[in-house]
Amino acid sequence: MQNVYSDPVAEYEVLRSGCGLVDYTGVGLVRVAGAEAAAFLGRLSTRSVDFLLEGQISAALLLNQDGTVLAEALIHCRGTDYLVEIWPAQAAAAVEYVVTAGAAGSHDVTVEELSDAFRVYGIEGPQAPAIAQKFLSFPISSMSYSGFVSAGWREDVELLVSRTGVSGEYGYKLHVPAAAGAELREHLLSLGAQPVGLDALDICRMEMRFANLEREADDATPFEIGLQWMVDFGHEFAGKAALAEHWSAAPGQRPVCWIADDGLDAAPEGGIALGIAGERVGTVTHAVYSPRLGRVIGTARVESEVAAAGLEFTLDELDHPVRTTAAPFLVATSFGLPLE
Repeated sequence: MQNVYSDPVAEYEVLRSGCGLVDYTGVGLVRVAGAEAAAFLGRLSTRSVDFLLEGQISAALLLNQDGTVLAEALIHCRGTDYLVEIWPAQAAAAVEYVVTAGAAGSHDVTVEELSDAFRVYGIEGPQAPAIAQKFLSFPISSMSYSGFVSAGWREDVELLVSRTGVSGEYGYKLHVPAAAGAELREHLLSLGAQPVGLDALDICRMEMRFANLEREADDATPFEIGLQWMVDFGHEFAGKAALAEHWSAAPGQRPVCWIADDGLDAAPEGGIALGIAGERVGTVTHAVYSPRLGRVIGTARVESEVAAAGLEFTLDELDHPVRTTAAPFLVATSFGLPLE
């Protein structure tokens, strides 16, 4: 994925008011099929896929054996098989993990990497539904969140169109065979989508408090990132025992969101200390400057005793006050707009 095409703030405004085109170059794609495909994926991910119906997507985590987060996966149920999609930054390690697991054991499952066979594009923003509608034969308002369909684009090209996104705005993804990828990108541009890079998308992700695993998952469990809602302890999965042990021991740190007071114009790097009355109580994990809020906002990992909203901390090295707050930081533009 490209970090920036023109200007991050201008691209950010496209996402919040228009339609941004996200090129998911490097995305990981794995097809899982066979009689034991559902059981196989359940053992690998923090959520069972037994409940998924054809055309539905489940977001789950892949964990290391020590309970730390390896990657987030979007698992698409296609009826006779599953398509696992992995964010580009985690794709290499996670795809290898899934493929290696498929090659081991005697289970009735076939695992095939498809990363090079397809291109994936996202369109996000209040104007995204109007563009996505052009690829569908039914009203887009009837497409459920975390759902997908197959749609014919040209006579010889079939797309997978899903309603997903990471900006908090209306969002859709289109999977297209690699040979037609450049043509589809140009077509999306002709329909009014504008290229946006990872930097602009990262601001939106933070404003909605969508965890940035590239910055926040360094040797962390779901509890330290705030992703425990993606963990179902009702089934067996890789890393479960270590994760349960970690939780029973009462994690010493928890995640919080914070917003800086006026006067801080640039986001600090991850790792800077947070303190209260001169005593260090945690560290910043990730921060961005929010154009809409006109403030630096971020996440941190702090001692459990002070993991609450409404507390005042200090960015120690900058001697600048910040206050913890509830997420999300703002309401997306699309909220309340008719889906049509």
